[in-house]
Amino acid sequence: MKKNNNLIIIILFACLGVLLVLYFTFNNQNKKRYQWLETYKSTSDQPYGTQFIQKLLENYRPGQKFILNNKKSLQTLLDTTVLKTKTDYVLIGQDIYLNEADKKALLNFIHSGNDAFIATVNLPFDIIDSIFTSECDREIFLVKNDTLAVTLNFYNTKLKTPKGFSYSYRYGKADQNYFWNALNPEIFCDSTQSITPLGYINPNKVNFFRFSFGKGHLYIHSNPLVFTNYFLVKPDKADYASSVFSHLHGESIIWDEFSKSAFSTKNNAPEISPLSYILQHESLRYAWWLMLASAILYTVFAAKRKQRVIPVLEAKANTSLEFVNMISVLHFQSGNPKDIARKKVKYFLYFIKVKYGVHTQSLTEGHLNRLAEKSKVNLADLKLILDEFNHVEHQPYYNQDRLVDLYNALEKFYKHCK
Repeated sequence: MKKNNNLIIIILFACLGVLLVLYFTFNNQNKKRYQWLETYKSTSDQPYGTQFIQKLLENYRPGQKFILNNKKSLQTLLDTTVLKTKTDYVLIGQDIYLNEADKKALLNFIHSGNDAFIATVNLPFDIIDSIFTSECDREIFLVKNDTLAVTLNFYNTKLKTPKGFSYSYRYGKADQNYFWNALNPEIFCDSTQSITPLGYINPNKVNFFRFSFGKGHLYIHSNPLVFTNYFLVKPDKADYASSVFSHLHGESIIWDEFSKSAFSTKNNAPEISPLSYILQHESLRYAWWLMLASAILYTVFAAKRKQRVIPVLEAKANTSLEFVNMISVLHFQSGNPKDIARKKVKYFLYFIKVKYGVHTQSLTEGHLNRLAEKSKVNLADLKLILDEFNHVEHQPYYNQDRLVDLYNALEKFYKHCK
């Protein structure tokens, strides 16, 4: 029976160990103050979330409508929302995920006179291919510039600044190299009209540009990182973001959080269950089932009657020193300082006998050198103790002041002896 119980305990602890490994694998940033991951989530106040820019845009046009979409597909949103004024569509993220119906809805939205702003690491080719035709017979794509720092600026002389806007990618406590995206230069030629460059990375790599489509425009920014919380807390970076959004002409704003997730688009569901998200990922799914199995095992076997807890008896403490101090206080209160001094002397002689092997009934100068060598206490301090001992034995009158001197000399020895 005991063997079975031990086996069960081993299994439970093994399951617990696996759970801990999984926990620290997927949450290895929990103990850090900041999580340096490019989530681009509007609910995240971490460095690379977009909570700040979302709040800024929410109050960007006072009195106008701000629509935060985090539950509906883009087609459903545009079909069910009445837009009485020109509206700007905004998405800032790693990528944009639209099915065919969503793409058509967004193109109709732009064609009817609204503006769309998309800042993603990867170009939204599904939208661009329906709008753009290269006059230079060149394919449009992004060029990655691996560098530590970049300077961004605008072509518009009213927005352009002499020094530009400097950006460096931070991870943890130091700046690191980062891939800053820009358009391939070959896309521009003398006959280019369908694409308008608006901003650039020094020296002249376009990273902010516009497509015209019907009555509206599609604005693309290839560096969504510049709109994250880490940069917007700095005034000049907030000025850059404000200049970017000054190109949009709508009165109301739609912030699309829903289309940032491939999972949301694929299932086309208005609401996402956290458990469904866990079950969609293999590692999370295994961790979930393992946790449930461990909880069931614990419930089944921990429900059995257990032996009464045996109280732990504390080890007996050595109270000899406290006893001596108490007796000393009682003698001191009785008004016989010489008697107390003699007991102090006896205790000291006993101490050096036990600790250093110095056997003597009274301390003499002959013992001082040997005791000084063994205890590593200065010879002068030992001579002071010897003087106090002589006062105890040879002075007929022994007052409390002498007792205090003896006590101080002995305490100094106890604190410094090795």
